[in-house]
Amino acid sequence: MMARKRESSKWVFSKELKDTTFVEEMPENERGKPFVVTPLGTRIKRILIAGIVTAKNSEENLTKLTVADNLGSFYVSVFKNEYQPGLKEEADSLEINAKVVIMGRVNSFKTEEGVLYLNINPEKIMHGDSLSLAYWAARATFVVRRKILAIQEMKKLESPDKQKITAMGYSVEEAECALRHIDHYKTYNVTEMLAAVMSSSKMPSDSQEESGNKEKVMIFIKTHSDPQKGCRYEDIIAYMKDNGMEQADTDELLNQLGADGDIYEVSLKRYKAV
Repeated sequence: MMARKRESSKWVFSKELKDTTFVEEMPENERGKPFVVTPLGTRIKRILIAGIVTAKNSEENLTKLTVADNLGSFYVSVFKNEYQPGLKEEADSLEINAKVVIMGRVNSFKTEEGVLYLNINPEKIMHGDSLSLAYWAARATFVVRRKILAIQEMKKLESPDKQKITAMGYSVEEAECALRHIDHYKTYNVTEMLAAVMSSSKMPSDSQEESGNKEKVMIFIKTHSDPQKGCRYEDIIAYMKDNGMEQADTDELLNQLGADGDIYEVSLKRYKAV
């Protein structure tokens, strides 16, 4: 008997999952969770998400998380079980505004009224940082754009044709996503989805926390600057690390402050406030 191939994790934004209304029927002799098909034709059992924890509710056997990306929220349910005993503890250790990367299975539930609810049951919970969230958002954006462009090309054809789409340079998976979109979501507005994705290129952040960290950096630079040489980069990094911020996050803040015109580099790795 051949081993069943493990389903790959799909990179999708929360909006694509939230707008999902179609769940495949399970074959009679097959066990497990059914595939859900999103409006962009993505066929999903396992998903990889990244974002910021905006809500947490912990009970004895279940912890619920709300994780926000730049288009909305994912809903995550972490059950206490004997197979992954440390997973719920990992979820319980997360604080509000923590950055996370989560891989898990999509679980679907449909009410008697036909309303579909989807949440994620994690298999892995990893602490993230600004760089990992930005990478996830950039790759997810690339994946979404390719799928939408393939859908738009498919709609131009007189009849759906996978071979014609792959001949244009799209992958087999992208062509199959376009076919599933035509089958299940023909009236879904992919142009609006593309506009939403492209208008929001960054992951969300806690603006209050970010504002506070910017102020800390500004005050430190102003109070630790040599009149001619400015403030040393290494000193800023060390100070912010003492305040709980990783080097990559401090680098991002310095880039933002520079782009906003609040600070400038006097020389390499030396900063002064404007």
